[in-house]
Amino acid sequence: MVRVVIHAGFHKTGTTSVQTTARDNAALLRPHARIYLKDGFRNLTDAARTYSAKPTPKALDAVHDHAHAFFRQLNRNDPRPVALLSEDLSGHLPGRHGIADYRAAPDLMAQVAAACVAVLGDGVDLRLRFSTRAADPWLRSAYWQILRSARRTEGPEEFARIFAPAADFDELITDIARAVAPFPVEATALEDLRDATEGPITPILDLLEIPPETRAKLVLGAPANVRPEGLDEVFLALNRCGLPDGKVAMLKKTTLRVARRLQEKSDKP
Repeated sequence: MVRVVIHAGFHKTGTTSVQTTARDNAALLRPHARIYLKDGFRNLTDAARTYSAKPTPKALDAVHDHAHAFFRQLNRNDPRPVALLSEDLSGHLPGRHGIADYRAAPDLMAQVAAACVAVLGDGVDLRLRFSTRAADPWLRSAYWQILRSARRTEGPEEFARIFAPAADFDELITDIARAVAPFPVEATALEDLRDATEGPITPILDLLEIPPETRAKLVLGAPANVRPEGLDEVFLALNRCGLPDGKVAMLKKTTLRVARRLQEKSDKP
């Protein structure tokens, strides 16, 4: 009975670190697990994001079809467990494309689970795993991400007020568990993984039963997507200015690149 692990988010909860660790240690992990990042099932993540922005029956059918196609291409004679790692399986980050929360996630996970069973059979050992985060730091991190990638013009307090429901991860996990029953759904807060030896990827390694001798050899990178100090105000001002979108995007990219280079220099002894 093959085990399938779905790590489907959420955004801004250490998911980039999970995927970077998996990518950087691919050769080390390959003998023990078949780990797929977003490039390995991009049609599925694209469909999931489309549904989250426009939740129509046709868009939901596309999610099932692309999940079904992914599971069909797996070698069923390979005993290694399978993992799909991408926060985009839960849709877009709230704040983008008019999306207020993760209400699409239960529907999305139900379709992925149904496709998995349809291809691999009722006996498949499907596990759904999520990362969460305390509301205040999640809202601050989401705000920074949105400032970088979109032209929202709210200040941080107004953004937190509007998107507070998106940070209610406990209720969301309950809804997902109901949607995919009887398959288990587990979640761990990013704050609870601070002291974990392998960082945010630790629960995934546990589910994949990666042996201790392999885990001891993992190369762990620095935290991803660290926000340079002081850029929130700069990006908010750019979002509110009268320049065209392309010009604003270019200025953001240049400013962020310069800020990160200065930070790297200051961090050197």
